[in-house]
Amino acid sequence: MTAIHLDQLTVKYGDTRVIEGMDLTIHDGEFFTLLGPSGCGKTTLLRTIAGFISPAGGMIAFDDRDVTNVPTYRRNIGMVFQDYALFPDKTVTTNVAYGLKARGVEKTRIPGLVDDALEQVGMAGYGNRLPGALSGGQRQRVSLARALVIRPSVLLMDEPLSNLDAKLRVQIRESISDLQRELGITTVFVTHDQEEALAMSDRIALFRSGRIEQLGTPDEMYREPLSTYAADFIGAANVLPVTVPDDALRESGDQVTVMLGEHPLRGRRQTELAPGDAYAIVRPEHVRLSAAGAPLDPLTSPVLGEVVRRQFLGRVQKHSVKLASGGHVETFEPSASPGFTSGDEVQVLFPAADTLVMAS
Repeated sequence: MTAIHLDQLTVKYGDTRVIEGMDLTIHDGEFFTLLGPSGCGKTTLLRTIAGFISPAGGMIAFDDRDVTNVPTYRRNIGMVFQDYALFPDKTVTTNVAYGLKARGVEKTRIPGLVDDALEQVGMAGYGNRLPGALSGGQRQRVSLARALVIRPSVLLMDEPLSNLDAKLRVQIRESISDLQRELGITTVFVTHDQEEALAMSDRIALFRSGRIEQLGTPDEMYREPLSTYAADFIGAANVLPVTVPDDALRESGDQVTVMLGEHPLRGRRQTELAPGDAYAIVRPEHVRLSAAGAPLDPLTSPVLGEVVRRQFLGRVQKHSVKLASGGHVETFEPSASPGFTSGDEVQVLFPAADTLVMAS
């Protein structure tokens, strides 16, 4: 087992600093995800950990071993790429055996090790096929077997599911998760897909412009975002501009009353606040709708609105509502719940416990 330590890591492309002064520890046996949009630095960090990119400063350590200037082939890593990177003219067996041969493993041991690796990823019996005769999901499983057969200390995965269709992505991600937990191998996984990150990870680092915007478990990242960027990137979120009155900051505890237009809105302080502009964040599944004039729940803040659109999405229905205070919100409710139609006047109910107020 191996922990990864980054100490003041800096990475540059020419004169452009992509990552600057990053400190991070990835724990032994952890499934750790680097999440963020294209160009945010997550793949650059992965490739630097792998040794494909030399840092401009700082240190990378595997446990107590400084690997900052150690070449890739001596870091004992397994790498799974987005495009599989298999030799098209070589069989599955030869592709998987490549890393073993490069490391000088005894020839008599290689067939057994290859068979074990293919068995692990559900590809036993495919050894004589060429990659072109396999589906995308099968090729990715072979790529994973090739990475695992060398018994790496660290497994690095760069958007490995992005070329697969939606249903196959779910199947392969579950296979990867099960196998990683069975082997207990430290894994760093790069993705831009927040659902993948939430489903697979022990912890997530959300990237923004070469820095970590927020770090935490999937539950923490979803339920307790620390910025509007984090709230909006991980899951759907209603981000509502509000105003913090001077007297709101005198309220005790973490409860605070802000103004959504002319309507008071109760919520929880998520960051330090000052009088003036701020944001209220509420997930669509936490917003509730009731008919105009219906009895109110005292633990919610009601705002009048008009339904603009209803969409049936199978297990949930989605309402888009124009607020009387200005702006729009979206709601997710069970499809079995009574729905509203376009033009209906409704009360939009914001539960205080699930409405997060943070600085702008």
